Amino acid sequence: MKTVKPGDLERQTRLDPAVRFVLLTGPDDATMETLGARLIGLAGREAERADFSNSQLSQDPSLLAVEAASMSLFASARVIRLEIAGSGDDCLAAVEALLVADTAVNPVIATGASITAKSKLVKLVEGSPHAVAAICYQPDRRALIGIAISAADEQGLRLGNAEAQSLIDLVSGDQTLMRRELEKVALYLDAGVDRRRQVSAADIAALGAATHEEDVSECINVALGGKVRELPAMLAQAAAVGVAEIRLIRALAIRAMQLARLRAEVDAGAHPASVVAAKSSGVFWKERDAVTAQLHIWDSVRIARLMTRLLDCERALKASGTAGAVLFRKLITDIAHQAARAR
Repeated sequence: MKTVKPGDLERQTRLDPAVRFVLLTGPDDATMETLGARLIGLAGREAERADFSNSQLSQDPSLLAVEAASMSLFASARVIRLEIAGSGDDCLAAVEALLVADTAVNPVIATGASITAKSKLVKLVEGSPHAVAAICYQPDRRALIGIAISAADEQGLRLGNAEAQSLIDLVSGDQTLMRRELEKVALYLDAGVDRRRQVSAADIAALGAATHEEDVSECINVALGGKVRELPAMLAQAAAVGVAEIRLIRALAIRAMQLARLRAEVDAGAHPASVVAAKSSGVFWKERDAVTAQLHIWDSVRIARLMTRLLDCERALKASGTAGAVLFRKLITDIAHQAARAR
């Protein structure tokens, strides 16, 4: 099947039994994760869920096809969730085995932010009648308003245009976080599909406290922007509101991957501001100035080294008996100093 738009999958009311493998990728993690959760939800509340990673499939290429053909012992339906890190080449054989298998009754919903439209995995999906791919880009502000109003309606809430914009600004365009905030508002107002409630600006202000996402975003921009003097205060603020170090490392890694993709266009001759302003950039409008400045600072070599160090630090944070917190602070400080020297 050809690559479809995320909206085409969003409008589905049931999973297509002819589609064994759904691949979601693209620069907008929020859209990708929200759509993935929706598709998994279409399997039914009682559906059994099995989670796999591409590293597991690389060790056993037959695993995905076997699991897709296995009937659940405890539920009437079963759905498989596959999280792909990197290019996805290491799970190519497993997906190919799934697509050519005689039987596959359990759909596979896969997400991988680093998979490009020209990857071998996307080409494999596009060439199969049993698979579909969707590339998720950051919606523009107008689209986000529509998404917010629609998500509110699902909770039994009536959300006006102005209130939707306030909510979008509150969560910095993160659709997953936006839906969580709407769930809180629905509980607060005792809303439901049979008892609709109007959402006011006061309701959003009362329940929408400063989010961790805002603290994470600010820390990323301070570090990658080389704002050394601001770094101690930002780290202290993030710690005060409970932002985990591993969360910051992963957020930095996501930004680094985004910079690597955009930097390739800059190296090909495009201007950083034009690259960031493009709809396909996946950069939220609030972050455009910061990301543009970071593209001037971080070249391809520096980004590659940054991604390696972030991966090493994440491993250290996960391991026991290591000075993870100390290594994290040293890394963040090193990143800020390196960016400051390159400005």
